[in-house]
Amino acid sequence: MLRIIPLGGLGEVGLNAMVFETEDEAFLVDCGIMFPPAGALGVEVVLPDFSYLREIGDKLKGVVLTHGHEDHIGALPFLLKELDLPVYGAAFTLGLLAPKLEEFGVKAQLTEFAAGDTVELGRGAFRVEGIRVTHSIPDALGLAIHSPEGLVVHTGDFKIDHTPIGDLPTDLQRFARLGGDGVLALLSDSTNSEREGSSLSERQVGSALEEIFAKAKARVIVATFASNIHRIQQILDASRKFGRKVVLVGRSMQQNTRIASQLGLLDIPPGIIVEAERAQSLRHHEVTVLSTGAQGEPRSALVRMALGDPNAPMPIDEGDLVVLSSRFIPGNEVAIGHLVNRLAMRGAEVIYEGAEPIHASGHAYSEEQRLMLRLTNPRHFVPIHGEYRHLARHVKTAHGVGIPDSACHLITDGEVLQFEHGSASRQGTVPSGRVYVDRRGGPDVPELILRERSLIAETGLVTAVVVIDQASGALLRGPEITAKGIAVPDPDALLADLRREVSTALDSLSPLLRSDTTLVQEEVRLAVRRAYKRSTERKPVVLPLVIVL
Repeated sequence: MLRIIPLGGLGEVGLNAMVFETEDEAFLVDCGIMFPPAGALGVEVVLPDFSYLREIGDKLKGVVLTHGHEDHIGALPFLLKELDLPVYGAAFTLGLLAPKLEEFGVKAQLTEFAAGDTVELGRGAFRVEGIRVTHSIPDALGLAIHSPEGLVVHTGDFKIDHTPIGDLPTDLQRFARLGGDGVLALLSDSTNSEREGSSLSERQVGSALEEIFAKAKARVIVATFASNIHRIQQILDASRKFGRKVVLVGRSMQQNTRIASQLGLLDIPPGIIVEAERAQSLRHHEVTVLSTGAQGEPRSALVRMALGDPNAPMPIDEGDLVVLSSRFIPGNEVAIGHLVNRLAMRGAEVIYEGAEPIHASGHAYSEEQRLMLRLTNPRHFVPIHGEYRHLARHVKTAHGVGIPDSACHLITDGEVLQFEHGSASRQGTVPSGRVYVDRRGGPDVPELILRERSLIAETGLVTAVVVIDQASGALLRGPEITAKGIAVPDPDALLADLRREVSTALDSLSPLLRSDTTLVQEEVRLAVRRAYKRSTERKPVVLPLVIVL
């Protein structure tokens, strides 16, 4: 028996975590975060629900990582604070993970696991082989998972780029050999299933960037993901070709380039990296700034530069050329639009997605997904990584290469897909969902608190203080009203109405009932909301404070 249980990543982009389980043993593939939706006010990260992992306890024998993106490793510090598990991943993946664990004060057994390597988990129910795939980060792996029920191929995040940076393309021959051996199930990346054809090669991005550098007369400021080492390499190469020094801006940019360089994944020309202070003394056409912040993140270096923050590494000057070399992640369009506007207001020229081929996706398009299906020729197919519409479109692609609907299994977070004697069936669900965290290492934020935050943001907050004499029940003072986030045409008239409404509500209570603080608080809350409803047609959140003397 083999059970495959996604705890995240099937129904959303991000939060990737998947359990492989037999009767006696289990392991986890990836453990990622998702960045919070706009309505999750004050939340920094979203984690998968670990309830099922806690439930299976000692059956869980380890975690195997496909690559080092946050949506695949970002939740591991939270999990490893609870469960002592060995972690297997490629060198760059572990290089990115180690400082995260250190920041959380978490110690873990990290074992390097490269393409071509095999690891046995537990007492040997699972044997996992790493397969080289191309993605937008070095050291990305697909997995060949040998289980008691047969071979499962997990592509990880992948694309098929025949001319990748570093000349290490997706190992199509290995996938084809596995297909010849017989694949029970293929689990394949669905992120770009709605995009027809094949993805752009990273080298094409390098050519476009080189043309931009050739024409640039002032500073070139390139913002990209700090994990995209191949993109960083091409920016360094273009800067060297055109006689520019490079300033690295942003903590993750500096950290990731250092790790990649130490591992031999990034070739940094001697003397090309300079500090921001040194760059200020150079002529503008001699400087490249390589920065984080392409998604308009509020605290990022690029946004602070665009806002003219005096503490930013350097200002944006008129004539600077800013290149946002990344795709617009859904949900970030407004923030990126504000960033582009701010840059333009400072006199910079901005190039972003759509204008020129300055970004290549790390995820396979439909034609590449079709090739993976044909190479592996699986008996069963499970689309993974993506929103529901991405998974559904990938199933249609599978139908197109001859995989019948009965062999395609569109499951989402928490659903259990069980294989037994070569057949697959759904076997209910396990606990799954999203856990909201205010800050790294901070407390979980319940859904109720998120709803309260959303309501306060929408309607405003009112505090109402009243002081009551315990003996007589008389109103000694108040209500004293403080309103935040509420606009009214006549505040004095509203205050008078509030006083009348609260006084009337308290007068309706007997002296004995007025000594019940909880009851009086509720009456004050309802009275304030009634008065606001008459004046503003809105019902703000009311925080009553009743003092009985």
